[in-house]
Amino acid sequence: MFRDEEDHGAFLNLLALRAFSHDCGVLADAEMSTHVHLGLLTSVPTELAAALRMSYTKYFNHKYGRKGRMGEKYTFVLKVDGYVHMMVLLNYILRNGLHHAAAATAFGYPYCSSRDLFTKDIGLFTEPSVLMSRADITSCLPRHSEFPDHYRMNAKGVFVRDSFMELRIAEQYYASPRNYLYQMNRLTDESWSKEQEKDRTGRPLTLSDIENVTDRDIAQMLKNESGRSFSSSRLQDLDVCRLIDKDILPSYGVSSVYQLTDFQKRRIADQLKYEFRLPLHQIARCLVLPL
Repeated sequence: MFRDEEDHGAFLNLLALRAFSHDCGVLADAEMSTHVHLGLLTSVPTELAAALRMSYTKYFNHKYGRKGRMGEKYTFVLKVDGYVHMMVLLNYILRNGLHHAAAATAFGYPYCSSRDLFTKDIGLFTEPSVLMSRADITSCLPRHSEFPDHYRMNAKGVFVRDSFMELRIAEQYYASPRNYLYQMNRLTDESWSKEQEKDRTGRPLTLSDIENVTDRDIAQMLKNESGRSFSSSRLQDLDVCRLIDKDILPSYGVSSVYQLTDFQKRRIADQLKYEFRLPLHQIARCLVLPL
């Protein structure tokens, strides 16, 4: 879903625009290479997801010369009630980079709102917004985009989360910076399930409730929570996509991976496998190549 940093910025801008047009509060977000998680305060989650998917698909298809729907046909929606259950949902979203071994801590993954909560108290760095006129902001967005005056952008032309997300409401669920740090570093264990039972809003939520994955995937996510599965020397999907798009594609005379033939893709796959020792499933994702 995201081949470079510009794609992540475009998605965040579209999320801000759709949140405004659908009168929706965004509590948390995490954009992974193959999927997105959003914590929303809304009565129309399916409609918002459809509008966001359509807008981003239009952007992505135009940029990469691609056709067709993006992602699965339907959006997974989970209604959450109760204070503790809401915190479980927020914890899962904000720690998604950690769960997928894309970072050593919840704060190490940049395409997520985990670093935007309690910034002053914890001392986390957030990229400041710049003083842009409304005309300047409009020039960074799709035509005829509507947005409120309080939306602010950073120097890269991306809306700052603090200007369009309900971060203060998200902070209220954690109550204090200390508890937030604890929640971002705690393990998903039996005590976490017992704590949820105090909410009296149903059975405890598990990782399998929040994301449709296999038992094997869940076991790996729990293992990744320790942070030991992350390696700074291992190429992430975004790194591999940059390698393909910037370094390899020019030699084939094309500007997009979607312009390659299956034969060319398999030739590049062999190159990536033997030169960079990349796993086949990662190569297939980044080359849009069926295993």
